[in-house]
Amino acid sequence: MNEASRLLDGDLTATELTAMLERLKHDATLRDEVAAQQLIRDGLAGLRTPDDGYTLRILARLRRAQRGEK
Repeated sequence: MNEASRLLDGDLTATELTAMLERLKHDATLRDEVAAQQLIRDGLAGLRTPDDGYTLRILARLRRAQRGEK
């Protein structure tokens, strides 16, 4: 089992978790691996992910709200 899987499974010790979180701050490849594995797990579990425009729609709505628009 690789480190990303162990992280997602909650199988890291406190020391390993601290080290992993520090690595994730600086290792884009590791972050991508964790994200990809989580997406795969979500897909296998039948969880849906937001569509590509989801975040953009939320940001647009927040901007309108800041301007007092509906």
